[in-house]
Amino acid sequence: MASLHRFTPSLVAFDPRGASVRAVAYHRLRVEDQPVARVNRNVFGITGALQQQWDPRQVHSPGGRPAISRQYSLSGRVLRTDSVDAGWHIVLSGSGGQGLTRWDSRGGRQRYQYDGLLRRVAVFEQAGNDARERCVERLAYAPPSAGHAAFNRCGRLVRHDDPAGSVAIEHYGLGGAMTGQSRRLLNADTPPDWPAAEHLRELQLAPERFASSWHYDALGGLQQLTDARGNQRLWRYGVEGELARVELVFSSARRKVLLERRDCNAQGQVTREQMGNGMLAEFSYDEKDGSLLRLAAYRSARRENTLQDMTYAYDRVGNVLSLRDAAQPTTWHSNVRSDATCVFGYDSLYQLVSASGRENARHAGGPALPGLVMFGAAQVDLWRNYNRHYQYDAGGNLVQMRHAPSSGQGYTRRMAVAAHSNHAWIQGQAVGFDRCGNQQTLTVGQALSWNLRNQLAQVSQVLREDGQADTESYAYDADGQRLLKRRVSKAAGMTHLREVIYLPGLELRRDHATGQWLNVLTIETGRTSIRALQWQKGRPDGVNDEQLRFSLSDLTGSCTLELDEHAVLLSQEGFYPYGETAWWAAKNAVEASYKTLRYSGKERDASGLYYYGYRYYAPWLQRWISPDPAAEVDGLNLYAMVSNNPMTLADADGRAGSTMSERVSLGLFFVGFLGLAGLALGALADIPAIGATAGALLGGVLLGLLVHEGYRNARRKAVHNSAESIAEWLSQRAIDIAESRGLTHEETHRLVNFFYEHQGDNALLSVAAHSTQEGKIYGFVGPAVSAQVANNLMQSGKSMGRDMRRLGYRNILLRDPVRAQPEQPVGPSTAGAVSSFDVQATTGLARRKVARASAPAASSESPGVLARAPASAFSADMSAVEHLMAGPEGRSIALTIGHLREGRTGAVHWHKYQDEGGLWSADLHAYPGGGTGRGAFRLMFEHLGGRRYRVVGVRNPHR
Repeated sequence: MASLHRFTPSLVAFDPRGASVRAVAYHRLRVEDQPVARVNRNVFGITGALQQQWDPRQVHSPGGRPAISRQYSLSGRVLRTDSVDAGWHIVLSGSGGQGLTRWDSRGGRQRYQYDGLLRRVAVFEQAGNDARERCVERLAYAPPSAGHAAFNRCGRLVRHDDPAGSVAIEHYGLGGAMTGQSRRLLNADTPPDWPAAEHLRELQLAPERFASSWHYDALGGLQQLTDARGNQRLWRYGVEGELARVELVFSSARRKVLLERRDCNAQGQVTREQMGNGMLAEFSYDEKDGSLLRLAAYRSARRENTLQDMTYAYDRVGNVLSLRDAAQPTTWHSNVRSDATCVFGYDSLYQLVSASGRENARHAGGPALPGLVMFGAAQVDLWRNYNRHYQYDAGGNLVQMRHAPSSGQGYTRRMAVAAHSNHAWIQGQAVGFDRCGNQQTLTVGQALSWNLRNQLAQVSQVLREDGQADTESYAYDADGQRLLKRRVSKAAGMTHLREVIYLPGLELRRDHATGQWLNVLTIETGRTSIRALQWQKGRPDGVNDEQLRFSLSDLTGSCTLELDEHAVLLSQEGFYPYGETAWWAAKNAVEASYKTLRYSGKERDASGLYYYGYRYYAPWLQRWISPDPAAEVDGLNLYAMVSNNPMTLADADGRAGSTMSERVSLGLFFVGFLGLAGLALGALADIPAIGATAGALLGGVLLGLLVHEGYRNARRKAVHNSAESIAEWLSQRAIDIAESRGLTHEETHRLVNFFYEHQGDNALLSVAAHSTQEGKIYGFVGPAVSAQVANNLMQSGKSMGRDMRRLGYRNILLRDPVRAQPEQPVGPSTAGAVSSFDVQATTGLARRKVARASAPAASSESPGVLARAPASAFSADMSAVEHLMAGPEGRSIALTIGHLREGRTGAVHWHKYQDEGGLWSADLHAYPGGGTGRGAFRLMFEHLGGRRYRVVGVRNPHR
């Protein structure tokens, strides 16, 4: 791999103003090839504004055109944008920067209307062949009044009539988040034309109303969502804001735990998920860069019955080189071994050029799914290996994919690409594009229709001579998100209507032909997504009501496993690199029919297209069917899927690919963007170079802050976790010493404080106790590497004060029967001594940072700040637990109180509970019957004001 990248640097050329005018990359497919320069060219105007962007294909093409060109108004705003992929559009802006009118190359026009506060109140649209414009959106805002103030609605949007219907916002939270809304759909399939009068708009709406509500905590975290069918989802978070537990309460009052426990590492990555169905998922990461190395799923926490065991290997820049699922069986057929191993190869631009794996032996490729395999099928020829080879042109268009199976007939898919754009189609198929770059035909005989906003409006799957086609049509809300899918088909002289209504956390799937009405509840719990099937009517035989389906995803977010609420496998699926299904299997055909989430965790429509949120993806074409609505944020090729690297990158919503390192990429974007913005603004003041420099410097500062904040967050989590693990070990050790020596709570507290005072002096410490014949008790803290020698000295009976100091040990007099108060540490006598010794169990990070972790970070909530101060700074009424203080429970309680008095909040996970009436919580380490981490017993406090608290009791986490 190293030789492939020899002499392939990335070069950037700047003009005297600091603007990037050339970006050169070198392409090599094979080691023996000579590197070929791929040049991206930028053209800036006199004012420093970016006017043209050329991709490597058009730069060297005779008669080539810039991929994107822009024209600016006298005020510096973009007036016209031309794209070889998406056509042109013109935006006329007002004096306040608000868009007034927009035209595009299809002849469509949009007009925006505002009130005196420049709030948008209406949107009008007119197609090129329409006689007049239609009002497709109307927005209403609440005036100041006591009634609206009660629901925090004053001045805020309260009603929005959009292309799919109408939504009413009923109340807002104190932070401005919407907490209640109701949605209604149109009562007809025709696009709306909203009149100004509200009572006339009501006539265009269906009577059914779908109400949803949200509840947030004080930090803005979503705690509860109640969907339109009365089902509740409950989220709980840890002290760092990480998701910790998820529950679902059906409208029938049946309660289900979806996520039982979730553990994260110091970087915030999920390391363990214990699901409500018993499934255990574990994740391992590379310590250097955080890459996922292993994903293992087991049917239960006992790690028996492995469901998935995927391991990943990467090259030095993070591209996925291979993955293997050790949980899948290895099969043999015709002397060919087939196992669940995939291997990938890349060119010098990190485009995927080869892939190998296994597939359904009877899959012929194309938009259709391969045949379903039932679990337990006995055929030995179900699987075969495959190799795929990909070729791209200079613009990043896939021009050829060659599929070579280990048995049977292979095939080659070739794409034809337009000379001066990135419009592409399968050779031999007459596929056109409209003037805005929207594909007009999906496959032969399947027409695509688009609305004025360049959103897919309809797929005609079967065209008949009588004009009655099988269609699937879509409606979208004002934000461009799909709200309704309606499928109409004909069979046996009957018309079948199926529709899906998409609501917050809920999908209403209705089959009007069979009478089956199904509510699908959607819940995200991190790496595992959950769907609950709730039947309104028409439940088929053999299918349980309120069924839970747990979907486990891979590195790209694709749904590879589905389990029921008892962790029984329902379905399984494998994918080719660009998203086609290579094989899939299920428990039975009925269970398979309810699987809707597949590649990248997205829904696959009947047409074979995947809906991502902003556009649709055709996996058999390995490209999008419309240009990127976010323009060139993911490259100048507006149809390319994740820069042709689908195993390393994933697209969340159809606009850009991303990886774990996107925080840095976002920062680099700030540098470039603000540099250009500064250049443009500086040019207006006749100082373009100074403006560009200032903008770039500001972007650099933002980048530094962004990266530093990520570093600080990771370090803060690591320090907190380390402090807590040390406190757990030290508490157990201190209690052991206290019980063996009969130490009082105050003496134990002094030993713990002595340990923390010297924690920063050595890399790894041990703690010991020693008793003398005179009844004195000493505590020792010193380097763990000398623990064995120190222990031998204490057991030898010789004078050991000087030798212990040479070993680096320090001591404190915990008890002196003669003096009421201990003096400064002195070397104890060892005659007849009895010793107790142990070594601190901690991590490398803890060895460096635990002393710093003792001081809590500043907090906006004064009760949470327990800075190091005299003991009087923190006081607690212990009356509620006074009866426990004389027993073993009392030692743990006293240690926790001691940590809080000294300001070591991180040692006891001190935080405010969000579901206990505002109580505060601190972990009780080494509490009898308790565990560690989330299994620890907790001391609960009521805040009385200032640093005064009242202990209200001990909480058992298992109840």
